[in-house]
Amino acid sequence: MENKIKKGKIIILAVIIAILVILLSAFWIIPQIHPASISAPIASNATSPSGYYLPYEGNNSKIFLVSANASYGNYPYPTVTLFNGSVVKNGEPCFIINVTIRNDYSIQDPPPYSQSNNPTLAYVFLTAQIFNGKNQINAMDITPPVNMANGGAYAPLSSGENATLTMYLSTNNRDITSFQIVARFILGLPPP
Repeated sequence: MENKIKKGKIIILAVIIAILVILLSAFWIIPQIHPASISAPIASNATSPSGYYLPYEGNNSKIFLVSANASYGNYPYPTVTLFNGSVVKNGEPCFIINVTIRNDYSIQDPPPYSQSNNPTLAYVFLTAQIFNGKNQINAMDITPPVNMANGGAYAPLSSGENATLTMYLSTNNRDITSFQIVARFILGLPPP
């Protein structure tokens, strides 16, 4: 009888330890694999117009900027070394921009270098410039995947399709008054 009680206590202790290990894993390991959404103060004084077609190579594209908003926060991804040797650290201060775009290219008005098998598909690669008044703030775009030259947010869009992209610009500056979305690449071919 005494052996059965000891075995029962050992089993209960083992179950409790297993539950604790699972809970600790959930609170420590999982957030490192999947970063939590950022709860950051809104950059209420930073503005950017929306409701227009993004310029590209001196002309207006058919990529429509539906909305853009920004906040201050931290880089939520693992530390990484960039192609130029710069190190982007997890937790680094950032200016974070969320932008929603729409592809308005059509068969009659396709994107540059469109493909015959999908003539309205547009590959869009965006970044942003940030400003304090009229002065541009030097900030590096560290949007994942940071292995692409010069950083930036990327999406392939079919005609009529929307995408919301998030850009991370590395800066300690908290006096950002405005930002401008910049199209680095809008073509019917994927980026090189």
